[in-house]
Parts: sequence; C-alpha cells; structure tokens
Amino acid sequence: MDVWTVEKSLNRIDESTSADSIKMKGWRKDEGSVNGDGRKRSVHTQTESDRRNADNCRQIFNRRKWSEFGTVTTLHGMRYITQPNHSFTRKVIWAIILLSFMGVLIFVVIDNTVRYFNYNVTSIVTVKYVNDLTFPAVTICNYNLLRKSYSEQAFDEDLLEAFKIISPGGGQNSVNFTALKDWNITDDLIKGAHQKEDMIIECTWRSTRNCTADNFTQVLTDFGVCYTFNNPKDPNDALTVQQTGYDSGLYLRLNLEQYDYFYGSSKGAGFKIMLHKQGEFPFVKQLGFAVSPGFETLVTLKFTQLVNLETPYVSECVVAEDIQGFKYTVETCQALCKTKYILEGCGCRTTDLPAGPDISKVRFCSYGEIVQCVQPAMRKWAFMADLDARCNCSVPCFREVFTPRISEVFWPAEHITKALQDAFNSSESFLRKNIIDMVIFFEELNYEEIRQIAAYTFTDLLSDIGGYMGLMVGASLITFLEFIDFLVLGAIEYCQKHNMFKRRGKINISQSHLHR
Repeated sequence: MDVWTVEKSLNRIDESTSADSIKMKGWRKDEGSVNGDGRKRSVHTQTESDRRNADNCRQIFNRRKWSEFGTVTTLHGMRYITQPNHSFTRKVIWAIILLSFMGVLIFVVIDNTVRYFNYNVTSIVTVKYVNDLTFPAVTICNYNLLRKSYSEQAFDEDLLEAFKIISPGGGQNSVNFTALKDWNITDDLIKGAHQKEDMIIECTWRSTRNCTADNFTQVLTDFGVCYTFNNPKDPNDALTVQQTGYDSGLYLRLNLEQYDYFYGSSKGAGFKIMLHKQGEFPFVKQLGFAVSPGFETLVTLKFTQLVNLETPYVSECVVAEDIQGFKYTVETCQALCKTKYILEGCGCRTTDLPAGPDISKVRFCSYGEIVQCVQPAMRKWAFMADLDARCNCSVPCFREVFTPRISEVFWPAEHITKALQDAFNSSESFLRKNIIDMVIFFEELNYEEIRQIAAYTFTDLLSDIGGYMGLMVGASLITFLEFIDFLVLGAIEYCQKHNMFKRRGKINISQSHLHR
C-alpha cells in the first residue's frame, strides 16, 4: 500500500468525523520547533476537553459510586454519609460518629496488639495423681566443720589458736596469719569432718528395709562435707514410694556429736538438710533447712513440677541439658560462673562451689589464697553489675522441686528415756543434746504441675479485635474485604479507561503525522 492510499483512507476518516469530534479525541496540531534538517516538528498537546476526560477517568470513585457502596457495605453508619438525599448536617453528624468510634477502635487495637507483644504469661496449677513417686535425694550436713578430736591431733598450737580466734564468737585477738596462710584446708575439711559411720546411728527405708552409712555418698557443698542418700549415678535407679505416710519414707536417727565440736561457720548446733532432685548440686547453706537435737522431726514432702515458656515470653526459659555433670538449675549455673571467675582471678578453686570435669582437676585454694584473693574477689562479685550478661543463667523450662513441711515433737518422751539411756550408755542430757530422730515421707500420692501459658494469645487478640469492631462500628473482617474489593475494582476501571485514552491519543498522533 503506497502513501497515497494511506492518505486517502485517512481522508475518509476525517470526512466522517467532525472537527469538534477530533478535538474531543484530545489532540491538536501545533507548529513546533524546527528540526536539524530544516523540517518542522509536530507537537501535540492536550485540549481542555481531553483534560476533562482524564479527570473523569481519575474520578472513578465519584459520588454515585460511593453512594452505591454505602448502601451495600456492612459497615454501620456508612449509608447515612454517602446517600445524596440526606441533608448535609445529617451526613456531618454521622461522619463524626463513625470517625469517633473508628478512633476508639484504632486505640483499642493498638493497645491489645502491644499487650500481645509483651508476651506475658500466667500459670495454671494441676494436681496429678500417680501410682508412685520418686523419693528425693537427701543431703545431710553437720553444723560443725571440723571435729575437735581430729584438730587436736592434726594441727599445731599456732593453728589451733588461730582457729579459736576465727571461729564465731572466738574473741577479738589478732590472728597469726602465718600459721593459716599455708593451711591445706580441703584435706583437713574432708578428714576432719564428722564421719558418716559415727553420725548415722540408725537408718530404715519404708519401715522394712535397713539402710546403713554405705547408702550415703560424700559430697563437698557450700556447707562443708555432707552426705547424700538416694543419689545414684543413673537417676532411673532412684528409690520410689507407692504409699504415703510415716511408715512409707526414710527414718534416720543421727548423732550430732556436739561433744566433738571445734570449728564451724555458725554458733548453732544441729543438722542442715536439703531435699533435691537426683543429679542436682545441693546448695545446703542457701536452700536447706535446720533440725535440732532433742526433737523428733517430721518432714512431709510435696512434689512440684514447673513448666516454663521459652523466648519470646517473659520467662525466657532455656531447654538445658546437664551443666558440667550436674542437672541444670539457675543456682548451679551461677555457682559455676562464680567458680570460673575465681579460677581466672586466683588460679584455684574453693570447696563450697561445684566443679565439673573441666574444673575438678584444678587445685583447691589454700587458706592464705582464700583470705588474700578469693574473699576480695567475692566482695567484688557481690556488687558486679553485669552478672546477668556475664553468666547468662536463665530459668530452666522444666524443673522438679521438693517442698518440705516441718513439724517437731519433744524427744525423747519420759517413759522411754530410761531405755534409751541404757541403749546409749549415756545420760538424758547427752540424748537431748546430741540425738535427732527424723522421718521424711510423702503426705499424698500426687504432685502439682505448675505450667506457664501465654497470658494473651494470638487467638485472644483476634477475638478482641473482632469483638470491638462489631461493638464500635458493626464491622468484621469481611467489611475490610468489601473496601478492598471496592478499591481494587475502581483501580482496575481507572487503568482500563486511562489506557483507552492513551490509545486514542496515539491514533491521533499517527493521523497528524500522516496528514503532513
């Protein structure tokens, strides 16, 4: 097809279209600048009519559209604002009402969203009944650290005199530090401690099975040398009970040996007892309870399981395996952290802190190192501000604890005192000052589970938002979908009309060029 044919065809279009119609299409020819080859360039600009069409295109969401949408939407009050037959005053009043409730709704949504992201927890307590319960490990410590009979044989006069001064209530005289600084405290603590064979007079398990000192293992704790019952290497081998009450637990008759007291950290006389889960390090000084001679002590047990929530919840618990050979607890984690701190600063370790396989090979501190290095380090540790960051000891997500309830009766009763005097070949005063009867048993064959749950869940958040939406503006999630649907359809319609105008403009440009 030659140029003449194209121009002829376009002339037919021009003849069938009026000049005004051409202008409505949106384009007119304007003499522009001259090209480099001397030929004039055609420049086409939008007419006023074309701009009106573009404005109409942009005003897809006109009053008619909003009026129709306000009639069908489920948003309460919308129809009173968009209907053209309603007065202006009525529209303004309803707009204020709707916007006010929308503001309240937005505030409530934000408040509840913040509440959700606080990740607070609450606890539920459940009592669970079982057929058997694992009996706790029982750690027993004498308040006296060193026996007088051992000390008088093992120590020289200067060391004995120094001990008398540093003991609680020992006086105000100055200590001969030279006599103490090289003292190997650990060996003497172990050898000079009350021995389990002398301390444990009688032991009975569940009223039928005798136990002896061989059933107790020696352990170094924060309260000196202690002895633990029912703490096997394999926790599955721990003793269990199938019944409750006085006759279904552990009975102990202990000799305090107060006549052999020499040095301790307390002015009192008695035993410190701690009940704990197998594998846990016993912090007897921190968590134990005391029993006194001259009484029969009844210890009833309550077993509790604690189940905490992990991050991001505020409990921020950690699912921890054993730590340095001990079952993970916050106390053990902090104590091991303190042990490493002392090791770094003093090059030795102390007897009152746990030591795993990596640390147990390190030598114990001498008394001189304890006074000159360890004690100043502990004072600094007590006021250290970054302990949490340094140790990072979070609560465990699962913990089992035994809670004792202690009651006492005067012992021995008068009618059996004579028989006991004959059995021990001793006086009544000796019995009351040195002998302790203690029974440990479960009160009920059940346990409490204290489980943390989210105080405000995502389901709660959605429910509250939905409830407030319905209360404030009578809306739901479907209402928001209606608005989205309305806006999307309007945008599609706008794009279609906009593209139509662009195509018409291109045709007019082509026609103008062909005419030239």
